[in-house]
Amino acid sequence: MDQRRHFRAFYFLYFAAWSGFVVFRNAYFETVGLTGVQMGTIGFLLKVAGIAALPGWGLLSDRFGAQKRILLSSVAVSGALGLLYPQTAAVFPLLAAVTVAFAAFRAPVKPVANSMLLSTGLSYGGVRAFGSIAFGVAALGTGLLSSRVGSVVVFYAFAAGMAVLAVIVLRIPVASRPPTESVGLRAASLVRDRNFAALLVAAFLMGTMFPAGSAYLSVYVRSIGGTDAITGLSVAAKTLAEAVVFLTAARFTTTYRSLLVAGAGCHIVAFGFYASAPAPAFVVAMQLLLGVGYAAFMLAAVNLAHELAPAAIGSTAQTFLTGFGFAAGTGVGELAAGRLLDVVGVQSMYAYAAAVGFAVVAVSALLDGSLGADGFVPADG
Repeated sequence: MDQRRHFRAFYFLYFAAWSGFVVFRNAYFETVGLTGVQMGTIGFLLKVAGIAALPGWGLLSDRFGAQKRILLSSVAVSGALGLLYPQTAAVFPLLAAVTVAFAAFRAPVKPVANSMLLSTGLSYGGVRAFGSIAFGVAALGTGLLSSRVGSVVVFYAFAAGMAVLAVIVLRIPVASRPPTESVGLRAASLVRDRNFAALLVAAFLMGTMFPAGSAYLSVYVRSIGGTDAITGLSVAAKTLAEAVVFLTAARFTTTYRSLLVAGAGCHIVAFGFYASAPAPAFVVAMQLLLGVGYAAFMLAAVNLAHELAPAAIGSTAQTFLTGFGFAAGTGVGELAAGRLLDVVGVQSMYAYAAAVGFAVVAVSALLDGSLGADGFVPADG
């Protein structure tokens, strides 16, 4: 396989393995008696432990040119730790400890892979689309399987996927980068950049909205009379829309700012609709809109971080975007969503999530409007 095919296989398998964990994790926790606050705490720990680990992973990757070695360690150890969830679910302190370790080792997978991909000059959207397709297809399959054998299957599927992924990582034909001096100083300079700082804040706020559309979706669908199969179909619809946007990204001529605003706007509309408690069938339609919004936002964020950062600290920029931006926001969102679930109910939770979208729009508007105007996505030749 050539470089492009290896990366497509990597993203496809990673997102296929991860989808069930994201979508049906809380459905499993609900069956073993966890409360909304406990589910929110697990989601929060998944993000906080990752946030704590990510800067170190990024700095190590750039300082020693160790992207591939870090990626291999991450998929291997996180896969093994995923097997411990069913064994520890009945004892919450143990479940929390496993979650911290799992999150710390899984954290660098996406940002380091993104940095490796972008460093080759390949189109992020053209490769990332395969992850979206895999996420949707796997979620649909997992939803059907979960309805028959139980949602515990998601943890075993993740571990199996990571085992295969380790083999793919070993075969990705990417040369090691030379070590980089003064990584810390370069990273500090990047964070002081006005556009990068605005991007981090926008990503943080956007991240607070993500749990409502993913980790709590199965709980929401059940609350309005739907089944796990409907949840799987909804996720499949969302990722289909993502894939279409990612695959056509090379034709975009709009700016990063416009894409960020559009992405937030799609979430505002969809979450506002969910707050009205529609029939389950309408959830599938709204997931299509969420998919467009998610892909638009991620395309702009990942490519902008790559453009703003010096090539020598590409991994650091992506881990900062993921850790201090999306992951930190999602951690806060997990706690807030869990609390709102217990206090106002899952349907009203979406009204609060939609309100955050307006803050994302306001912060995104602070970016330099010329960034990305000349066409920011390379085409895969």
